[in-house]
Amino acid sequence: MSERRARASERGTTLFVVVLAITMLTGIGLYTVHSAMLLARASGNERLALQTANLAEIGTLAALSQMSLAPAAYIPQALTGGDDCRMNIGIDTGVYKAPSCLELSSSKYVLQTSHSLFDTDTFGTALDQKQSPPAPFINGSFLTEVTDVALAVGPVAGMDAVSRNAFHFYEAKFTTIAQLQPSATANACVQNVMQVAGQHMTRAHVLVGPIGGN
Repeated sequence: MSERRARASERGTTLFVVVLAITMLTGIGLYTVHSAMLLARASGNERLALQTANLAEIGTLAALSQMSLAPAAYIPQALTGGDDCRMNIGIDTGVYKAPSCLELSSSKYVLQTSHSLFDTDTFGTALDQKQSPPAPFINGSFLTEVTDVALAVGPVAGMDAVSRNAFHFYEAKFTTIAQLQPSATANACVQNVMQVAGQHMTRAHVLVGPIGGN
């Protein structure tokens, strides 16, 4: 009888050890899967942040290139302040004159090659086959606000050293707001493609010109 009881006790101990081992292995497996999901999400967020940062830089460079083509046309527009720049919010126009402002949106750029600014694979090669025609899952855009435009003080590299008023350069502040978001009609996040919208802002102080002087 004592041997049977000992064997039964051993079987109970063995069962307990087996259940404990299975529980531990299950926990390790769940932890591994959860860690992999967190790593994938962090990698996606890092990629999204890098894309929006690069898009903001592209927007700033595109605005500078656009204004450099015809500075004599863009600078007066900016000085007039016809647009409503968010960077000028808070300025009391009852006390101060209307601040300089010019908005350059990515949707308004026309390349000399007549192509669109962004290709279909600019923000990823995956296409949403549910749309007709198939369209990329992610849509990108940027808005550059040109503010704080003023005549450059002091000599600027490239100025005429003899006739200092032959032409002028202008200082300006370029603030570019870039955004990536799902391109679906309802802007719903797409599983395994994009979970959140990304936004990045960059600011640059530039010289624009030359513009013919007096």
